[in-house]
This record gives sequence, structure tokens and C-alpha cells, in this order.
Amino acid sequence: MNVLPALVVWLAPLLLGSGLWAAAAGWPRRGGALATVLGGGWIVGVLSCGLLMRALAASDLSAGLARVGVTAALIGVAGWAVAAWSRERTSTPRVRLLPRRHDQVVALLVLLAIAWRAWAFATDIALHPTLPWDAWAVWEAKAKTWVLAGHASPYVSFGRWLLHPQFDARTAAAWNYPELLPWSLTWFAADTGWLEPWINMAWLGLWLGLLVAQYGHWRALGVSPTHALAGVYLLGSLPLLDAHVALGGYSDLWVAALMSLGSHAWLHWRTMGEQRQLLVLAGIAVLLPMLKLEGAVWSIVLGVATVFGALPRRLRSKRFLVGAVAAAIIIALCVSLKVPWVAVARHYVRGSIDVDGGRIVQSLFALANALWGQWNWNLLWFALPAALLWKRAKWTRSTTVQRLFALVVVPLLLIVGLFVLTSAARYAQSYSAVNRLLLQLVPTSVSLLVLVLWLPADQPDERNAPDEPAAA
Repeated sequence: MNVLPALVVWLAPLLLGSGLWAAAAGWPRRGGALATVLGGGWIVGVLSCGLLMRALAASDLSAGLARVGVTAALIGVAGWAVAAWSRERTSTPRVRLLPRRHDQVVALLVLLAIAWRAWAFATDIALHPTLPWDAWAVWEAKAKTWVLAGHASPYVSFGRWLLHPQFDARTAAAWNYPELLPWSLTWFAADTGWLEPWINMAWLGLWLGLLVAQYGHWRALGVSPTHALAGVYLLGSLPLLDAHVALGGYSDLWVAALMSLGSHAWLHWRTMGEQRQLLVLAGIAVLLPMLKLEGAVWSIVLGVATVFGALPRRLRSKRFLVGAVAAAIIIALCVSLKVPWVAVARHYVRGSIDVDGGRIVQSLFALANALWGQWNWNLLWFALPAALLWKRAKWTRSTTVQRLFALVVVPLLLIVGLFVLTSAARYAQSYSAVNRLLLQLVPTSVSLLVLVLWLPADQPDERNAPDEPAAA
């Protein structure tokens, strides 16, 4: 493995994604904003490199490193140039508080713990090929086939593949699954070919990028550096999240990262009045359905939340009606465009919504066991309700926390409805499907816990925000 191409594979997404993020959200004026731009930018950059691989190198993947690398660099530099050109000049002096020695010690210990975990992940990933079934059969199968063939052939249904044997196409059980993640993995194989430990290192980068971005979001919202670092370790040490990093290959952690980034972009817009965060939110809403079928549902959730926030005061009493209409329009568009997730939803919902007491009890028991009876989440699902109850007097006066609370509760209710009221109830008792869906909401849920516990009650950003009667 050559050092320079390896650096290009890892640094081109950083330059591309951070440039796009800075151009959309504006020049990062504080350390917290810079952390968000770099952490979130790397995640978005990897997925953007996947889009570029499809656009520029589908017929010859061996040329992907040069074509996509140069294009990514040019777009990234242009993005940073746009951010610098549109940068707001201010003469207000910045007040910097020197950290206390106690805070420095805590920060050093947390960073050392995170570095130790990152080293453990790296050594683990380097020692084994892809192991989880869905990762091997679904998410990496297409990428591996394309890389070994040197070009990308379309995947079609089994019937179509049989009817047109002369057509350069392939088939698989999951032939119609979104392909953004496989395309992104071809970028990591652009230099080395199909070397699974190296390719799966992308999940380690995702883990680090998510932690850095979460830290930046919490600092921007007013959480102290020490408490933000504590939240970073809390998120980074969750057992099932760590398993998805060490065993790489699943798409759920990518969906979780984008869902959290989108939720915080929406939160910054609503709480701090940062209108340009809507551009970030729009980009993430576009990427989510390209990763996994349920990503389309989370895009709809973010879209409806944006409609709620954009409503003028005179229509806020009708916000739920407007939100329902917006959701119906989005779903209608998805149906007309034959988006794959619609067929999956129809499969589970058609003729299967009924009130079966026995099934409901079994599904609720399985969900409760996944949340509180297993060791996948440490004490997260104990701590979050306890913190909400303990700090209810504080967070019920904070529109910031209330808004994030809504973005956590609504998806959780959708998951409960899916596993309780539809034929997907049989998957609830396998625990794997339940926990993977919960994982997609875990970074946002940890953020809610951090804000409930440590968001200052006298936030200047919130005092300067316009008074609003509702939190959504």
C-alpha cells in the first residue's frame, strides 16, 4: 500500500465534505463550529466521493482515484473559497476563558480513553475480513463485485436477469437496495483493490467523525468543553455502536450519523436562527434515502419538522394539519417515482394493521428487552428517562431541549408502531432488527441526554431567539 494514495483516499473526503459544509453553513468562527465542519464534513465527504465514483468512474474504477481525487479537491477548495468570501466580518472581541486545571485533566483522560478505543478498533478491523451476514451479502457485495470486475454493472431483478442473459447486469437478493454505501466503498478500494480490512476502516473514520461533530454541536449550543467531552465518551463507548465499528459493513451507523447531523442542523436553525443550516439539512435529507430504505422515513421526519418550523405564527395552530399534508405530498412523490422504500412499507402495512393483543404484548416485551434487558446500550435507556424526570423543571423551559425531544420521540414512536402494529412484529423478537433501528436514533438520543443534563439554563442564544409558544 502506497502512502500517498492512502492519504488521498482519507483526506479527499475531508477536503470535499468540509468545503461543502462550510460553503453551506458559513465560515466556522468558533472551535465548536470547526469541529462540526470537520467531523460532519468527513462523513458527508465520503458519501459524496461515492456519488463522484458513480458519476466519473463507473466504467473504469481503476481511474477513480485520479478522477474523483482531483474533482473532490477542486470542489472542496471552491467550497472553502465561497465560505471565506461570504464570511461575516465582525469587530466584536471574543472573550476566551482559560480552562481550569481540573477541566484540562478530565479532557486529557477522556481523549486518552477515546484514543485507546480507536487503537483497539483499528487493530481489530485489521485482523479479520467482513463478518456480519448482511454486510457480506448486501452492503459490500455490490462494491466487491464492481471492484473485482473493474467496472460497475447494474443490478436488476432475478426475472429480468433471466430474460436478458446477454445484458451486462447482475442480480442479488437485495438487488434494489440503495447503492450509495457500496459506491462509497469503491472509493476506499480505489488504491488497494478489494482489501476488506482497509475498506472497513471507513467505519472507524465514521466513528471518529461522528464524535468530533457531536462535540462541535454541543459546544455551539452552550455545553461546556468538559461536559461535551463526557458526552463524546458516553456515545463512543456504547457496546452495540462499537460493535458496528469493529465489525464494519452495516449501513445503520451511517444512517445514525446523518440523522444526528440533520437533527442538529435543524436545531441550530430553529434555536440560533442560522438560516444557512437549512442548506446542510437539505443535503442530508437527500443523502439519507440513498443509504438505506428507512433513511427515506427519517428524511420525511426532518422535512415535516422543517415545515413546522417555517410556518408563520398565524398558521401555527394548524401546524399538525400542515405537517400531515406535507408528509402526504412527500409520500405521494415517492410513490410516483417508485422509490424502493415505498414497496417495503406497503409489504408490511398492507392488510397487516390489526389489533392483536397477543402480538402486541410479545412485541412490546421484545422492545422493552432490547432497551432495558440487554447490554447493548450500557445504561443509556435507563439514564435518559431518569434525566428527563429529574431535570423536568429545567428542560421544560428550554425550547432547545424540547425541540430535540420531539425529534427523538417521534421516530421512536414510529419504530414502536412498526413492530407492534404491522407484520414486522416477527422481527422484533429477533432483536437484531430492533437494535439496528434503535442504533439509527442513538446519537440523537445521547445528544438529548447531554442537553438535558448539561445545557446551561441561561443560554444567551436562547434568550436572543424570538419568543415562540411551541417547541416543534
